[in-house]
Amino acid sequence: MARRRDPTRRRGGGGAARSRRDSRARRQPGALRRGGAPTRAPEPAPRDHWIGILERRGGRCRVTPYRDDGLWAIAVARSALGGAEPGDVVVVEPLAARRRRTLRVPSRGRVVQVLGRPGDAEADFRAVVWRRQLPVEFPPAVLEEAASLPEGIGSDARSGRLDLRDRDFVTIDPESARDHDDAVCVEADGGGGFRLWVAIADVSHYVREGSPIDREALHRGNSVYFPDRAIPMLPERLSSELCSLRPGVDRLAFAVELPVDRGGRIGRGAFHPALIRSRARLAYGEAALAMQGGDSALPVALGEGLRRLGDLAGALRRRRLAAGSIDLDLPSAEIVLDPEGRPVELREAPRTAAHRAVEEAMLAANRTVAVALVSAGVRSIFRNHEAPLEKDLEDLRELFGGLGLFRGAPAELGDAKRLAGLLERARGRPEERLVNQTVLRSLRQARYGDASLGHFALGFEHYLHFTSPIRRYADLVVHRALRALLAAAPGRSAAARPDPLGRIAERVSWRERLAMEAEREMVDLKQCAFMAERVGREYGGSVSGVAPHGLYVTLDGIFVDGLVHVSRLPGAFAFDERSRSLVARRGSRRFRLGDPLRVRVARVDRVKARIDFELASGRAAAQSSASS
Repeated sequence: MARRRDPTRRRGGGGAARSRRDSRARRQPGALRRGGAPTRAPEPAPRDHWIGILERRGGRCRVTPYRDDGLWAIAVARSALGGAEPGDVVVVEPLAARRRRTLRVPSRGRVVQVLGRPGDAEADFRAVVWRRQLPVEFPPAVLEEAASLPEGIGSDARSGRLDLRDRDFVTIDPESARDHDDAVCVEADGGGGFRLWVAIADVSHYVREGSPIDREALHRGNSVYFPDRAIPMLPERLSSELCSLRPGVDRLAFAVELPVDRGGRIGRGAFHPALIRSRARLAYGEAALAMQGGDSALPVALGEGLRRLGDLAGALRRRRLAAGSIDLDLPSAEIVLDPEGRPVELREAPRTAAHRAVEEAMLAANRTVAVALVSAGVRSIFRNHEAPLEKDLEDLRELFGGLGLFRGAPAELGDAKRLAGLLERARGRPEERLVNQTVLRSLRQARYGDASLGHFALGFEHYLHFTSPIRRYADLVVHRALRALLAAAPGRSAAARPDPLGRIAERVSWRERLAMEAEREMVDLKQCAFMAERVGREYGGSVSGVAPHGLYVTLDGIFVDGLVHVSRLPGAFAFDERSRSLVARRGSRRFRLGDPLRVRVARVDRVKARIDFELASGRAAAQSSASS
């Protein structure tokens, strides 16, 4: 499975920074979303097995949480260990239980499977899946329905579709992608402009409302992506075969046709149930090389189309940013794994011209579909992003003021265009990364809703997700709404939807949050497995968080977070809430957000996924990171 980077989905730093944000959410019972309407999770389902760490204290054995915030323990008799050793990640079958809060916590159990040690790929996967109660295997009825879908495209399926097989569509995805649900084509248009075609796999043709596949897709809400594998929303028969836009193969699609002038202004869009045949499957690096005029083995026509895509995307991006869209293109970590799933390298994930070009094309398509549905009064699910809360804006005013980014009196920041202007002023300054990270954390998280409320960060009055129905149920709902719009008689509105869109929006918002937490947790575990082999090494980094109990430091280049506990600092320090810094009780020393530090890896706790640092010297110093 492949996931397209979603520029509207909140991205964070390393594990420590994420843990701080997640802990704030946990203090609000039931609220899984910061800001906006809370999205409440249903009660956890009863468990028939438990996964944890086997530990021995004295002569007694018990299983306790592995990367869990709970406080449970299951006693295991020595005769029921099943060959497990202390420190193993194990599966426990309950023998007895007692009621505790809403969960039935076993008091005694027996080990039925040893998964490995913390850091082992399968052990980590099974633990995260168990903790988040993620469905992995598809029910038999779903697999049977998927297997019954025809391989070819019959005449009924082709009827009424625009034949676009003569267009030079290409898919552009990561090198390891197994499915390809979006394709693009850019043609020269009159007056020096462009005609952008965005074709999306027509999942709605295969997945009928109320069918076993549809019910399971809604249950899952979205696909979940880990560094070494994915849990798909749809069976592989659909996601990797029938709905994957493979080169040289006829595929059903929904196509958005957009005229765009040289200045990036989008004209009136058109929508078509279509038949396409992709010309090539390209990796980002290959596409970027062609966009920039480098040597490429691609046919001339495809190379020219990719160069037009690069020019078009540049125009779209410039116009979007000029209108006030916030640009938070922060670097992120890429985890390189060996064949056994062990992390062997952490590095900055590549961001090529092709990444940005495809994102601009998808943003344009999503926005155009949203405007069309709102204008026609067709109900659907929208991707809403509300303005930041006032308390978060006040924190930003203090930060921007302290950095001297205001020209004159502090500006109102509730307007995305003004906030974008201040970000532009920080560009190229030493504090640029700090400013971008702080702004990102101050923004509310986008969520789904059955009414369009606009998208603050993008600066769009209307926005939704249309471009990935293979991995997001919200997009599948949008495809059905667009199909209803196109089927309506001229001059008449599409039929009102009888289904509870509000409840669907709430569910997919919750499932998205759950997926994000699981993905972050897995990244934390992989990072801890990597850093556990590097205890004692020194790295350069910068202060990404300050709290009364210490400094959170993000390492340069590999984006790993860790804590320098206040007890490891030289001398006594007090937390200054106004300046968000630690100040020495004696002397003038102070630690602030953004300060460069050189730290040593002091301790890695693989079970709790925590990394502790200590200062490598008695004073802060801006130095490059040590070789990993």
